[in-house]
Amino acid sequence: MPDLLLEFLSEEIPARMQARAAEDLRKLVTDRLVAAGLAYEGAQGFRRRRSVLTLSVHGVPARQPDIKEVKRPPRRRTGKRDCGISEGGWASNRSKMPRCSRIRKAISTSR
Repeated sequence: MPDLLLEFLSEEIPARMQARAAEDLRKLVTDRLVAAGLAYEGAQGFRRRRSVLTLSVHGVPARQPDIKEVKRPPRRRTGKRDCGISEGGWASNRSKMPRCSRIRKAISTSR
């Protein structure tokens, strides 16, 4: 299985904070690998001289397993808060005018 090697130049991070930054980098990357469904054998984060953070992940699979996703269109709103307009035209009960009564009156008078 292939290995993954990440190196970041971290001049802006003070030297006393780089050990913690290497651990945080390891945790963030490995958590994302697991969330993506990629298993790994081991990971080690460390810092090198000249402010370089390095992460080495061993045993990353060469290919991610196939995933089947079904995407559906958004749901259509029907009748509750759409001023009484539904797919079949105007709502049959005009006596119960909700918040949109002004819009209904304006449309009905313009016809």
